[in-house]
Amino acid sequence: MSDVIDASTAEPPLQSPALTPPPSRGPRGWHPRIVPTAALVVGLVIGSTVGAVLASSDPTTSAEYQALARKLGSAETQVAVERGDAEAARSGAEQSAAAAQSAQAEASASQAALVERENAVASREAAVSAVEKQVAANSIGEGTWTVGSDVAAGTYRTAAAVTGDCYWSITRSGTNGSDIVENDLPTGGFPTVVLRAGQDFTNHGCGTFVKK
Repeated sequence: MSDVIDASTAEPPLQSPALTPPPSRGPRGWHPRIVPTAALVVGLVIGSTVGAVLASSDPTTSAEYQALARKLGSAETQVAVERGDAEAARSGAEQSAAAAQSAQAEASASQAALVERENAVASREAAVSAVEKQVAANSIGEGTWTVGSDVAAGTYRTAAAVTGDCYWSITRSGTNGSDIVENDLPTGGFPTVVLRAGQDFTNHGCGTFVKK
């Protein structure tokens, strides 16, 4: 007989069943499910402790900080009030300056108007004076006048109608009235005379003769 065994017919060898190790229990006396819960509790305790420490160390909760905050608020309020007062004062100063400028402009305008009126009055006075001088140069009042030196030659007529007390005469100059060229005693109307150089004219009670 042959000792060779056919491998296809041979039975496989018996194997021992696999052993599963028991679950680890961790440290003595602790169950594995208790560890996360304990960690959570410890975290909460630590967090609250740290929060309390942080809260106790917050400077904004101290009495000194709050007192300083109140002082700061009071100072800011005072600054705001003073800023408002300063703004009001500046506005008032601007308004006063504008009013002063307006008053100065009005005063300047009034002064200019016054100067203009004064110039107009001066012009009128000058015109009146010129007319008066012209009238005076062309008028003969009472008295005796030399034609050519005292009065201008020309034709003269009384400015108003004469009454019964009027006498006029034209004489040759240098004769002391003895060489009469013409004379008259009008009792009314507007006497008219013609005067030439080299003559004297006497007006007695006839008013003013005006050159025509």
